[in-house]
Amino acid sequence: MDSATTRVDFWDPIPSSPSTTEPEKIQDGYWLGQFQRVNREIAAANGTKVVFFGDSITLNWSVGPGEGREVWNEYFSRYRPINMGNSGDITPVMLYRVRHGNLDFPEGRRPKVAVLLCGTNNFVVTKSAGGKVEWDLGKECPPEDVAHGIRAIAQEFRRRLPNTRLIVMGILPVANNAKRAKCREVNDYLDEVIFDKEEVVFVDLWDEFVNPDGSLQTELFTDGTHLNAAGYRVWAAGIESLIADRVNDKSD
Repeated sequence: MDSATTRVDFWDPIPSSPSTTEPEKIQDGYWLGQFQRVNREIAAANGTKVVFFGDSITLNWSVGPGEGREVWNEYFSRYRPINMGNSGDITPVMLYRVRHGNLDFPEGRRPKVAVLLCGTNNFVVTKSAGGKVEWDLGKECPPEDVAHGIRAIAQEFRRRLPNTRLIVMGILPVANNAKRAKCREVNDYLDEVIFDKEEVVFVDLWDEFVNPDGSLQTELFTDGTHLNAAGYRVWAAGIESLIADRVNDKSD
């Protein structure tokens, strides 16, 4: 965001764009299956203190390949976490998810902390449902729109889970130079948003994943986008104290 531009408040209205407009329904079979999986898990939530909402980078922490499962268990198992990740997810579909059941925790079983990481797929995903659905996204997607999509999702978390503190993660860097620059722009925009830190904390771990020259620390990734166990350990260490402080807060 240009320093001369008026800073955006977290609760400012969300501009309409492909990144902020939810679909009428989820037509992709895989996405629908994951949406339903999350609905089942939150309906059965019992003692869950922390949830993680995101795309495949979140999912792979403990589900699917489970690249970071050992780290997940070490840092978070005591919180009975729910992994709400969905591979390939984009902000419009994630808006659908949070507005149609993925945050409908039973009364008295809502988490103390939610961690949100999303946005990177907006620069990649242009089709779904076997190509039957087309998204006006991709490599030319404006970073500001992606940032607004992330903020829109975050607003839904606050509306639906008002006693849950939200950690909004900055997009992680990737190997592709052009996409990495776009992701950096998204984070720069989010860094200028005015957050009430008692409700939402923005955490940008970008520098932990790049070298001094700005290139990717490839030893933390499996493929230039997804994290390996070492990468998940960096992420966990970057948010561990924030989660612990909120979980141990007895003021609610």
